[in-house]
Amino acid sequence: MQNKKLLRVNLQACGGQVLAKAGSMVAYQGRMTFTRLGSGGIDKWLKKKISGEQFTLMQAQGEGNLFLADAANDIILLQLQGESITVEALNLLAFTPGISWDIELIRGAAGMLAGGLWTVALSGTGYLALICKGEPLTLQVTPDRPVFADPNATVAWSQGLNPRVHVDANLSSLKGIFGSTHGEIFQLAFEGQGFVVIQPSEEAPKTSLQDPSSGGGGGAGGILGGILGH
Repeated sequence: MQNKKLLRVNLQACGGQVLAKAGSMVAYQGRMTFTRLGSGGIDKWLKKKISGEQFTLMQAQGEGNLFLADAANDIILLQLQGESITVEALNLLAFTPGISWDIELIRGAAGMLAGGLWTVALSGTGYLALICKGEPLTLQVTPDRPVFADPNATVAWSQGLNPRVHVDANLSSLKGIFGSTHGEIFQLAFEGQGFVVIQPSEEAPKTSLQDPSSGGGGGAGGILGGILGH
């Protein structure tokens, strides 16, 4: 971590390459090439088309230091040791090549909520960087203490937790008051043993991933996002 909003990636330490969100490069030192990645196979391509996710990755290869950021969001750095974690697609910033990924739909989500329910499942060994709108909160989930979270406030959750959509019928009248079908009415219910990472906001982070061709947050990352988004 260069600071809480900027990540420095040493490519030599990552085996000469790293996968990152298109548009997230703000600077680099050394010799590098950047390549827009495809969908990762026909199954992932179909999931992306169905979900509507603009999940665009770039591969940085070479040597030197790569600096990544995304719209001044806070960054969370994690290390996986043969583990798995599920991340909201908009919150994924970068990961090392020892980690594999796939797109998944949360059980019971189809037709209930618009967006935010197609996630990225990551597993393996290596480093993983997430973005968060504000400083994150980690909540422990135990069999006797489940966690219920707003889908837009949910960043990631640990292996073994399989969230389901929870509908709070007692709060249905809030829809007319707040004009929203998120949070108070529909939640993600996490049961079992593990942890959930929550951001202190009910709004999804503003990010170049939402529209890579528009240039995202501007600057060097925005220009690269525009190039790689076509």
